[in-house]
Amino acid sequence: MKKQKEEQIDFIDKFENFCKTKSTIILTILLGLFSIMSLLLFNLRVSIGGDDSTYIMRAVNFLQEGTYPSFQGPVYPLFLSLFIGVFGIKIGVLKFTSFALMLISMYGFYKIFKDRIPYWMIFTTMLMLSVSSYFIFFSSQTYSEALFLALQILVFLVLFKDFDEENNFNWKRLLLLAGLIVAGYLTRTIGIGALIAVLVFYIINKNYKKVGGVLSGTVIIFLGFLLLKSLIWDAALMEGDQASTLIYKHPYDKSQGLETFGGYLMRFVDNSNLYLGKNLLKMTGLKDALSSSYNALATILLYALFIFGFLKTLKNNKYLLFSAIYVAVMLGITFVVLQRIWDQYRLIIPFFPFMLVLILYSFNQIAKIFKIKLLGYALVGLVVFSTFSSFVISFDKVDLMTLRKNVKGDKLLGYTDDWVNYLSMAKFIDENLPENAYVAVRKPNMARLYANGRKFYGIYRFDTQDPDKLLQMLKDKKVTHMVMASLRKNPAVYNKQTINTVQRYMYYIAQKYPQVFTVKHRIGEQEPAYLFEIHYDRLLTQEQLDARASQ
Repeated sequence: MKKQKEEQIDFIDKFENFCKTKSTIILTILLGLFSIMSLLLFNLRVSIGGDDSTYIMRAVNFLQEGTYPSFQGPVYPLFLSLFIGVFGIKIGVLKFTSFALMLISMYGFYKIFKDRIPYWMIFTTMLMLSVSSYFIFFSSQTYSEALFLALQILVFLVLFKDFDEENNFNWKRLLLLAGLIVAGYLTRTIGIGALIAVLVFYIINKNYKKVGGVLSGTVIIFLGFLLLKSLIWDAALMEGDQASTLIYKHPYDKSQGLETFGGYLMRFVDNSNLYLGKNLLKMTGLKDALSSSYNALATILLYALFIFGFLKTLKNNKYLLFSAIYVAVMLGITFVVLQRIWDQYRLIIPFFPFMLVLILYSFNQIAKIFKIKLLGYALVGLVVFSTFSSFVISFDKVDLMTLRKNVKGDKLLGYTDDWVNYLSMAKFIDENLPENAYVAVRKPNMARLYANGRKFYGIYRFDTQDPDKLLQMLKDKKVTHMVMASLRKNPAVYNKQTINTVQRYMYYIAQKYPQVFTVKHRIGEQEPAYLFEIHYDRLLTQEQLDARASQ
């Protein structure tokens, strides 16, 4: 047993010594690998999810109309507006900013842990990140994850610097830390968790003066932002439209009522299985990318690793202690607050690097405690398998032909037929309808990007089946046309199940007023998009309808 322990220590020490002495070379290689993989997987198309096009349009509205970019967090649209103001709506430029932010975050990850945790843990984590298509995906997307990750790295950087000078109360640094926390919150609401994690960390280390400094600094900066916002824009001090949906059992069906205490507990269990027992395994190449099932045993084992690692960091490494607190707070908020229906791996992507390094640390600590050489080799085997599997999955997604044609101007290549027809219709509308025509669609921001910036009216949901009320809403908004598309509910499968919000909206109206809509144009055969004109002048009252029926 003693010989096994010595071999285990010898193996780890040799690997650590190699990583430390060759750190500059290894770092350069890993950043190069990440850059190459990011460019190979670069995607010039706007995601069909909708959030990325919405961020862009809010940036455009801010520049053109001075509209405050509310609802999802103002910082990222404001960030995009800097580049739109200089280059215009150049999707490639905007996406490249995400690559730059992700690359900076990768380097920042190295910087925050350099000489604070073993080098082999830093580089192993960076290697796994560099080949994971799930992580790399955000290098070419106009989602807020890349900016949030960069801000998050800065929070760690400033906090660790402050902790290194534990007995020095540097109010400027604490104010900077508070500002970064506020910026993170204004980028993604989950950013408030950083404040909780920082306060808990300072409390554990009995730095109560710094607790007051960060808390008061955060409050002052945030109140200052609210005051500035109210003076410049005619906007509510606090926006709760998006957050308010989280208190309901179903985000799109408020009739199901408010969530119960037991419901929140069940959310935690369900989301733990979805994000740990499914999504995290996919992100590390340990589960098939097409699988929709979760592994409850894997969830339990991961929680055991996290808890064990947290307990070990209390005495062994305060930098990893904060990482553990941060991950616990962020995942805890995410798992409790979000309804199961969301199930989007992107929601935990910003915390992915820290989850990986904690798993490696916990696994290594177990191997040391139980003095079993095979555990060390098992960790190496698991990392190698995960890395190779992730690389194969990522490389399989490389499509240079589509990327090349997208670069040359074919903006639709790579979309499925339903989206090709929908976006082609948006382009047709811009080229053929007069400027005063106002068209209602299901995905207005996507349509606007492909219609040369032309505005569309979005129909996301409605809470009545009364045809007169539905028509009046359109009339009040001065809507002249509607697009009824065949956008798939499941983007990966053509099964004739579509997002039918617009169809239902029109159906309720047509039941009473069949003469109000006429088809003006159709694009596509299998998954067509239709353009309808609305004829308000053809509306008949109920008395007129009865009179016509009696004739």
